[in-house]
Amino acid sequence: MKAGRRPGPKPKHLYVRVVRAESEGEVDVPTPGIVRPFLEHLEHMGRLVAHGPLRTPKGDLLVFRATDLAEARRVLRTDPFAGIHRTSYECLEWSPAERGSGVNLDPPPPRGSGRLTSLQRVAVVVRDQKRAIAWYQDVLGLAIRSQDPDTGYVELALGLGTSAISLIAPRADWGEPYFSEAVDRIGAATGIVFQTDSVRALELRLRNAHATVTQSVREEPWGGSTIRFADPDGNEFLAFEALFPKSRTAAPPRRRS
Repeated sequence: MKAGRRPGPKPKHLYVRVVRAESEGEVDVPTPGIVRPFLEHLEHMGRLVAHGPLRTPKGDLLVFRATDLAEARRVLRTDPFAGIHRTSYECLEWSPAERGSGVNLDPPPPRGSGRLTSLQRVAVVVRDQKRAIAWYQDVLGLAIRSQDPDTGYVELALGLGTSAISLIAPRADWGEPYFSEAVDRIGAATGIVFQTDSVRALELRLRNAHATVTQSVREEPWGGSTIRFADPDGNEFLAFEALFPKSRTAAPPRRRS
């Protein structure tokens, strides 16, 4: 390194998920009309360097490197960027991460390799399906994504590109031991974890809806906050509010503004 020259800030990865609202299937990469405008606009602004895109189920994962994540988020929220092909995507999500954080930056294997591509849905067993549907919609804000009146099958989700919850009400005509085993699952800890932008606001919303809060907001040793709650049948869920991951090197705590 030349004398007097100081290294610049270490770039961090920025992940932007682009979800095609009109498509339920897997999207080819690059997606015409979506990826190119994003890349061209970012290149023109000169603030981000593209790494992607990578193919993911129901959308494209655009990977960038940014030296200032706060500035990058501000750029992504501003026009004209926010107006590019607004009808072609549902939402943007971003989170800073380093390699090894759980996000795979390697190219996907070829089709037909037998890899798991997504977590589609999980099942929650309830006593009254109609009552449960109303609760999950009104209290949690989920929406029906798929429903079959003939079989009684229904799944709800927070949006396209997210895993769904299938609400199942046991029926005696299933026979044994399937009926009894399903009934025994009602009122247990589901192991399902939601992420929220504010656990305190979520707790207030749950209590205002007279929902059962089994654990009030708790600060966790890993830096985030959690809350536990249950549906009318006692099925328990956990929600967490995450903080940005701590740097591997020691850094002074940020002052409150």
